[in-house]
Amino acid sequence: MEIDDNTLKFIQIFCPGLEDEYWADKNKPKKFVYYTSADTAMKVLRNQELWFRNATVMNDFSEIAYGLGLIRVVFQGPEGDRFWTAVECIFPGTRERASELFSESKHDWQLETYIACVSFHKPEEDKRGRLSMWRAYGDTALVINNTPLLADTNLLGVFSIPVLYLSEEGLTEYLSKITTAILNNKDYLQSVGQETLDNYIHQMLFWRAIATKHPGFAEEKEWRFYYRPNVRKSAGMTEETVVLGGVPQKIFKLKLAHEPEIGLHGADIPSLLDRIIIGPTEFPYVSYKAFVAELEGLGVTDAVSKVVVSDIPLRSTGRHK
Repeated sequence: MEIDDNTLKFIQIFCPGLEDEYWADKNKPKKFVYYTSADTAMKVLRNQELWFRNATVMNDFSEIAYGLGLIRVVFQGPEGDRFWTAVECIFPGTRERASELFSESKHDWQLETYIACVSFHKPEEDKRGRLSMWRAYGDTALVINNTPLLADTNLLGVFSIPVLYLSEEGLTEYLSKITTAILNNKDYLQSVGQETLDNYIHQMLFWRAIATKHPGFAEEKEWRFYYRPNVRKSAGMTEETVVLGGVPQKIFKLKLAHEPEIGLHGADIPSLLDRIIIGPTEFPYVSYKAFVAELEGLGVTDAVSKVVVSDIPLRSTGRHK
């Protein structure tokens, strides 16, 4: 993700720790992983596209509600009062404007945000994956390089954000850091003007609403790609209505290609894919051969070495007598 000076300043003040996440990704060969079913993984490869689903039909809907709930509680508490006092000292009326905009936007954030999720992948998981993710999401993992995450996503209109795993106490501490940064950057915030400050607060609240989860999910180490079609259309997205689980729904398909002119950098399958891990499953050899053949058909070099069978043994779910 290319960060201009204004965006960097916003991150430094309103998103504690996020700068380190982005710069660490840029300077280290980090990888990410998409845990899913074998059927979905095969469709991603064969169709060369990633689906973004409406938050209301995913588990993420409750998580957006979780983030919104934390915002309401913490911003009405003592640390919230400290925050609002700080911004009111810069431009009087900021609290009222920000609160009104939040009230007008929160339902739209829930209803018109389209999401795809990946997790940070640790090098030690290259041969086995993550057991908790196998249990929760499926039997196949697509490990991807981080090149698209570091590209200029402003052109594409699809954005990425790491999830924070926060309790009420955690968000209170997080907000305290923001308020301290505001107090330390009062002159800068006055210089950019009232509208920019309002936008900064609104963006901060949006990110915390869509990318905050309960601390119990912390081991997922999730990043979210999000798309807001009613705010900005993307040339890399195709809209389609499908039926999934008996529910008719609109989805958006992000093409996996290298098309820098529309903001897609290194997102084609041969460049994007680091490896496929076949998780604990009854027929690992069959899956292995199928995915190798699919990669070879897509022009992936050395496909045999890019498909790995997890060494986590399959555990029977049957009961012992």
